[in-house]
Amino acid sequence: MTERKFALGCDVGATKVSVTVAGGPGVIDDRIVDTTHRMRKPSDLVLEVCANIDKLLERNGLNISGCIGLGVAICGFVRSREGVIVASPNLEGWSDTPLGDLLAGKLGVPVMIDNDANVGALGEFRYGGIADGRDFLYVTLSTGIGAGIIINGRPYEGACHVAGELGHTTVIMDGPKCNCGKNGCLETISSGLAVERIANDRLGREETSLKKRAAERGGKVDAKTVFEEARKGDLLSMEIVDNACRYLGLALSNAVMLLSVSSVIIGGGMANEGEYLRKKVEHYMRKDIAKGPNEQAELHISARPTGVVDLGALELVFEGKAPGHEPAGRGNAAPLRT
Repeated sequence: MTERKFALGCDVGATKVSVTVAGGPGVIDDRIVDTTHRMRKPSDLVLEVCANIDKLLERNGLNISGCIGLGVAICGFVRSREGVIVASPNLEGWSDTPLGDLLAGKLGVPVMIDNDANVGALGEFRYGGIADGRDFLYVTLSTGIGAGIIINGRPYEGACHVAGELGHTTVIMDGPKCNCGKNGCLETISSGLAVERIANDRLGREETSLKKRAAERGGKVDAKTVFEEARKGDLLSMEIVDNACRYLGLALSNAVMLLSVSSVIIGGGMANEGEYLRKKVEHYMRKDIAKGPNEQAELHISARPTGVVDLGALELVFEGKAPGHEPAGRGNAAPLRT
């Protein structure tokens, strides 16, 4: 096997896990994507990730000895400097999980871990091509909702290193129960999981084209199907989508007023809904931004809705953000490279 240097990346979501390999920054040489389940144990996930890495290396003629590190993006509350997943509302059974140590022990390479929204923000900053300036909010809209904050060209983590939990800000007092334990979180109304849950709860009680779609899919619909039917004019689907966009727009207007960022960029699986989603969310976002300079904030859909997190995970390695080292661009460290 060829002995050349390369980085590995991994994006762990609630419904899928991707593993990537790259010989240099800003490119993905190959990728394996696998479905997963939110109740999968950490030990099982580690075995799956390592098995897919083995497949990836074999088909690219690479040996693990040439790996300079593995960068991991994962949904949940992460102590990135320690490589520990404190908790993950959308990955059941994960509590103070030392994922970095588990993976490093299996692979024998340095492992760098961060929240998927932070990693997406890093990838967007470097390679997205949309962010104009050095202050923006990257929002991952998928099974759950998270945000990565770039201020003055630096990722902002906050005092406890978990800033950006937009999905767990309250938008409905005494609203639906969230997986995090709170009530009325943005995730309970605007996430892909929420759109799916609300649609499946209501399709049996109302006249809707979703009934036929559900019959074709084993009795249930997913968020993508709801958006498809909304575009076609199905009233229930339109109501669910509009409500999701309304509360997401509200949350984003609050974030813009608080942070005064120049732009908000939506990524993640639901960002594939493109302009249809962007226009609806922007309508509500602008409605709730106070008159003044913050009205200039722009809303974009990421040019690489899902790939930007993979690029960010690889970038963790190329920037040398290993445990025990002060990560570039964090806290009082130097700004990110431009």
